[in-house]
Amino acid sequence: MTIRPYRAEDADYIISSHYALYNKEFGYDLSFRDFIAQSVGGFIARGDRKENIWVLESEGKQRGSISIKKADEETAQLGLFLVEPSVRGTGFGQQLLQTAIVFCKESGFSKIILWTNSELKAARRLYANNGFTLIESRTQMLSNKELVEEQWEQVIG
Repeated sequence: MTIRPYRAEDADYIISSHYALYNKEFGYDLSFRDFIAQSVGGFIARGDRKENIWVLESEGKQRGSISIKKADEETAQLGLFLVEPSVRGTGFGQQLLQTAIVFCKESGFSKIILWTNSELKAARRLYANNGFTLIESRTQMLSNKELVEEQWEQVIG
């Protein structure tokens, strides 16, 4: 397994894998696919050196992803975090998260934020174990479901 920077051919994988997984495991609808497509498209359009997407790859096949985008000059936003079921529990989610955190430190950000949903229990444990704290919760209708969205934050420096 390797973690490598985003390549143009990864866009379809990131969009389709997120939709397929979240649809199967949590019942998210096509609006979630649109949200992921907009996120990937924004990354491509901005071309900002303080942003990146990394892909977890094994034997030439993508198995996960994580991204950092610039929320503002001081704040990075983590997203597009996915580890396929076939490689969960192997520590590669932790490695993806650490890759993103190190990038943020090297890029001069002072804070990392992320939005997740309360039902993503494994991801929430990973965030907490890596120094993120829950700072806000709100209930919304997203992806044709009532979700408790959570904002997590880590101060770095």
